Amino acid sequence: MHPDLVLFRTPKGEEIIHGTGHEISTVQRRALLVVDGKTSVAKLVEKAIWVTDLATVLQELNALGLVHDAVSTGHGEGGQSRDVVQLLKIQLVATARDLLGKNAERTVKKIEDADNTPEALQEALLACKKIIKLTINEELADTFLRRGLEVIGK
Repeated sequence: MHPDLVLFRTPKGEEIIHGTGHEISTVQRRALLVVDGKTSVAKLVEKAIWVTDLATVLQELNALGLVHDAVSTGHGEGGQSRDVVQLLKIQLVATARDLLGKNAERTVKKIEDADNTPEALQEALLACKKIIKLTINEELADTFLRRGLEVIGK
């Protein structure tokens, strides 16, 4: 997400902020609260130190349709699909970093380089499993694949 972008809450984002439901995580709610339609992403990242990895969380909120920038206020159907895949990639990268720690970089690169289709993500997961199996161990590779498939809904 470009650091100079100024983000606004969408009507759906406003609804979630003013509601009491648990549609989004606590971290996502905190990030959504700091979006004010005036402050750039870079300034938000500087100010909101209580939100871990705010730039990534803002990307998630954008993919969920809870925030937007003034330039791209809406998405066509294809844009929504691409956004969903981007959100899945973000979640897969987080899963890889959580499970693999400092050994996650090759796996993260494989996920990020995958095409923006669900099929390509599934292929990337299988390739990641092979990498993890060869460089770390089979048990961790199986765990990563299982969690990754849960993320993409397979």
